[in-house]
Amino acid sequence: MNNTPFNPADMARRRKRSVIMALVLAALMVLFFAATIVRIGSNFAAMAGG
Repeated sequence: MNNTPFNPADMARRRKRSVIMALVLAALMVLFFAATIVRIGSNFAAMAGG
């Protein structure tokens, strides 16, 4: 009797979904970081009078 709950095809599908979710999360982190940098930069520009 096989004790693994998932067959290799299921595990491959899960791994692919995990990689995609990790890439989406990383993209969101970069997007939020860039938006934060832009907002901080605009605040510095406003304080400098430009």
